[in-house]
Amino acid sequence: MMDEEDFDFRERWREESRRMFDTSEAKKAFENVFDHRTQRALLKLADRKVLERLYGTIESGKESVVFLADTPDGERVLVKIYMTRAGNFREMKQYLQGDKRFRNVKDDRWSIITEWCRKEYRNLQKARNVVRCPEPIDTEDNILVMEFIGEDFRPYPKLKDVEIENPEFGYERVIDGIERLWRQEELVHGDLSEYNILVEEDELVLIDFSQGIHKTHPRAQELLRRDIEQVADFFEKQGSETDPQKAFERIFSGEEAL
Repeated sequence: MMDEEDFDFRERWREESRRMFDTSEAKKAFENVFDHRTQRALLKLADRKVLERLYGTIESGKESVVFLADTPDGERVLVKIYMTRAGNFREMKQYLQGDKRFRNVKDDRWSIITEWCRKEYRNLQKARNVVRCPEPIDTEDNILVMEFIGEDFRPYPKLKDVEIENPEFGYERVIDGIERLWRQEELVHGDLSEYNILVEEDELVLIDFSQGIHKTHPRAQELLRRDIEQVADFFEKQGSETDPQKAFERIFSGEEAL
């Protein structure tokens, strides 16, 4: 039986969602994927004047869906929503449990996913100090609002889709970014490749920090090495000379490497 609070929420959702979504198709797509808790979180962000209007999705994966949106001031932003039925829930839990910044997380699915969302928010806050990445704007439960890296309704292309004029320079730029994250912010991206780097004119923008971990995490060295090797593999195919072991040793100098 529906209680009064739930009835009031549903009535408000019907009213607010008509205004919030640019088309009925976008509203229907959202409601087919996300539950009432996500809808409540979206309304809270609207109440805080963070979001005004949502457009269609620009990317979707196993764990999240990314919408294009506008703020009340007309600023274009991205809204990343983690699905409560995320396929890699157990992997999320492992990444959180080994990170000293996220202790005492409850064991239920909703708590893990909302903490995962907050983790990406905090990772972006730290990463912005040393590399170009999206600015985190706000977060509520399983929803992360961040800077849109693109023009109009189109995000800037991913590195994998761009013709590289100077692969040696690009490789060094990315390795330098990995080093700054490790040395200055004690952070490992954890999933860096040509799929998670945008090309903003002459700037390389690192995105998707959801798997980012603190350098004290038990898997930090492993993921640092994997980031370097994936980046090196891409740029080597573009014609650059690379030495991922040398890059790892340079970044890890002064510490006991695996």
